[in-house]
Amino acid sequence: MKDLYSIGETAKLLGVTVQTLRYYSKMQLLQPKYIDPTTGYRYYSFDQFHYIDRIKYLQSFGIPLANIKEVIESGSVKKLIPVLEEQRKKSISELKKVQETINDIEWYINYFTYLKDSNTFGSIYKVKMEERYVVKVPCYEDEPLENMEVRLIGVKYSNELKHLHYLRQFGYVIDLDKFMEKKFSPNSIFMYLKNKPDIDNESIITFSAGEYLCFKVELLKGMWDSSIIKDYLKKYNRKPMLVIANEYEDNLVEYMNAVYEIQILI
Repeated sequence: MKDLYSIGETAKLLGVTVQTLRYYSKMQLLQPKYIDPTTGYRYYSFDQFHYIDRIKYLQSFGIPLANIKEVIESGSVKKLIPVLEEQRKKSISELKKVQETINDIEWYINYFTYLKDSNTFGSIYKVKMEERYVVKVPCYEDEPLENMEVRLIGVKYSNELKHLHYLRQFGYVIDLDKFMEKKFSPNSIFMYLKNKPDIDNESIITFSAGEYLCFKVELLKGMWDSSIIKDYLKKYNRKPMLVIANEYEDNLVEYMNAVYEIQILI
């Protein structure tokens, strides 16, 4: 075994770069065992390999080099344990954020495939829904869709509500009587929230859990047959408590052809 290893040999043996070892030296985390006064070449001893390997290991946890430097200089496990515990808390928090992102991605996949995966177009079906939360704004008679959406966006990004976790799905609370007459007349436009909000606000409403009578229509094109729902409600003597139209985009450019799922709380 050699007494000294060049910086290149050390880097190759321990799987680091020469630049990394130079940076360790610059921040006084680990100095070479010997520097040739004539050539300036740097050399490391075998016993320093242990420290380099430990630094790499701690770095793999995401611990900043400044914290590693304090731990190494102390030479104490008592100094190391709190640093590891703090990094564990940070990693758990980051893991939760990653899992939330994965959940959101899965939701968005389901959003685009929900209606395509079912063969229920032209028929009535029932779906049990859990309690849902939305941010909404009122709609006015004969108002352009663009005006409704601009107003909703303004509320969404207001100081009080911009921190909420939104899902990328629009919808309308609609007037059933006018819908039966094949007229699209929304009472309000909304966007879904992922979780129950932590604040009270007049723009936040809750859709009750329960059984919803559902069917699909091309709402903005005015293409639907309302007779099927009229007959159902008359036959079973049901009085709707809430009528929702959920948008399901089928492309990323044109929304006028989007299919909507009408949900009637019965």
